[in-house]
This record gives sequence, C-alpha cells and structure tokens, in this order.
Amino acid sequence: MTSKPEYTRFLPHFHPQGAIFFVTFRLYGSLPREFAKSLHDWHCKELELLPKKYPPELLDQAKYLHQRDYFLRVEEVLDKANHGPKHLINPKIANCLTTYLREFDGIWYDLLGYTLMANHVHLLMDFSVQFDEFEILKKPPYRNLDYVMFRIKGASARKANQILGRKNVHFWQPEYHNRYIRNRQHLFSALNYIKQNPVKAGIVNHWKAHPFTWIHEAFW
Repeated sequence: MTSKPEYTRFLPHFHPQGAIFFVTFRLYGSLPREFAKSLHDWHCKELELLPKKYPPELLDQAKYLHQRDYFLRVEEVLDKANHGPKHLINPKIANCLTTYLREFDGIWYDLLGYTLMANHVHLLMDFSVQFDEFEILKKPPYRNLDYVMFRIKGASARKANQILGRKNVHFWQPEYHNRYIRNRQHLFSALNYIKQNPVKAGIVNHWKAHPFTWIHEAFW
C-alpha cells in the first residue's frame, strides 16, 4: 500500500555503528497536512540558504541546529495532540509496542529509555551491545537502526491494527527522526527530554507517574 507524501521528511539519517540513538517516530496522520507542508517548504529553503549564511567550518553545526529547530517545531504540535489519531493512549496498544521494544533489548541494542505519548514515541537505544570490548562485531551481520526500526514498527503496526479491528491501514508514519548521541552531556540531555516530555505535555506531574515512560535504572 503506497502512502502519499506528508511533507515531513527530516534531514538524512547518519548512523555510526555502535552509537547511541535518540529516536522519535509518530502515528500516521498525526500532523495537520498544511502545517507539514509549510514546515517542509521552510526546511528545504533553509537548507539551501545555510551554505550562503555560514562558512564551511560552521556548516555542520548550523545544520545540526536547524535539524533541532525542525524537530522542536514538530514536537510542539505533536505534544498538543490536537490532530489525527491518538492510538497510543490505548493501554493494549501501548503494551503491545513496549513488548516489541524489549524483544531485541540486549541483542541488537540496549534499551536505555522510552516514553509513549498519545501520538508519538521517543526512544534511547545503545547499539554498542553488538560489539565486544575490543570493538569486534559479536554476531554478523550488524543490525543498524533502519533495520531495527523496520522490525519494531512493522510488527507493532500489524498487532495494533489487529487490536483496532482493521486491515491494510497505515499505523506509523514511514519516516522517523534520529540523532546519534555525541557525548555524555548529550546523553543526559536526551534522557531528561524523555522524562520530561509527558510532564511538559501536562499528562503527569512527575515522569515516574506516567505508566509508559521507562528509564534504565542506571540513569535514575
């Protein structure tokens, strides 16, 4: 089933092997189409202008900040959940997704944290588990983030649609957003974002009160 473009593609993915990734993915149709198109047009125009605004040595940082701005604009609309489906508030569907998140935990990645909002999900996943202490791949082939997200989204979409009593209907938006974690400060910033997202959205007063927010005990 071919989906129509929703004008929401983020910047190209960059997936260093063995990195930690902060990942966001969302339900299909969870952004207003006019907003998505407007944001897409702004995104493309800004990307064209960046090389004219910044010298080569500052261009990577400028792209990084632009991508962050893009993400935050999308996130602001998603947190309000005023448009589109909110299937993740259904405990059966939320539990279904967390089951698939944990299926390959400790095999393809170490799951460090997640939060399930009404229409989108944030994950923190460490892919270094696929390597030993000498940085040698334990069990070829290496399973990268695209492969893992395809498996998680595909399996959870099929099960969620069964729960909803429907077939051949898009559940997840095909694209997802990811940032690889650059250092320890970036790691704790991502963990804090995951913790505070349901608080900021007014769902709970403390992240531990949200039944579908989980942080690895090493980071409490």
